[in-house]
Amino acid sequence: MIKDFRIVCFEEMFNKELNDINIPSNLLSKNQTLRAEQLILNTQENIDRIKNSINTYSENWSYERIGKVELISLQLGISELIMKLTPNKVIISEWVKITDIHSSSKGAKFVNGILDKISNEI
Repeated sequence: MIKDFRIVCFEEMFNKELNDINIPSNLLSKNQTLRAEQLILNTQENIDRIKNSINTYSENWSYERIGKVELISLQLGISELIMKLTPNKVIISEWVKITDIHSSSKGAKFVNGILDKISNEI
């Protein structure tokens, strides 16, 4: 079954440490595998900037208090915004959907709010 690169990246980050991720190419098309590898590499390279953005824009929530699903969606979503390969609205929409599926509508609204604020700054 072919999956979307965002879902594979999310699942890999959920189950492994960021620096231990290897994208399984059997789950993705060649183009989707490339996008997944780019997203993980960009996230690894920019993790300090990403964490700083989350801390700056998550008003009244410390980094440590953010749920794992929301945190991974934010990290990957911000990384994808930094890459500028897809329109911001599409990036935000996709990460909100992933959060809603794996967490809750409240979590999805939280991710939406932060990604929207950050997208206006990037």
